[in-house]
Amino acid sequence: MRQKKIRGIRLSALWFVIGLMAITFVVRQIEVIRIQRHVAEIEAEIDHFRMSNSALQEQVETLKSRDHIEKIAREKLGLVMPGEVQYIPVVNDDKGE
Repeated sequence: MRQKKIRGIRLSALWFVIGLMAITFVVRQIEVIRIQRHVAEIEAEIDHFRMSNSALQEQVETLKSRDHIEKIAREKLGLVMPGEVQYIPVVNDDKGE
């Protein structure tokens, strides 16, 4: 009888340990899934920033080009190349005078 009681206690303890292990496993799996989702979100954000960085790099290259600098110098700053003569058209606002 005593052996049955000891065997029952050992069996209960075994089931208790198995239950704790199962609960621990489930909790860890949930944590792993949460971390995997977070990693996927961060990877998507990295891809977005890489594309944005690439577009900005292209824009920088365009802005640094000699043609673009010359265009801005002529159109916005009114500059001319050495040896060129700048002509400024005069618009007459007088109506009939």
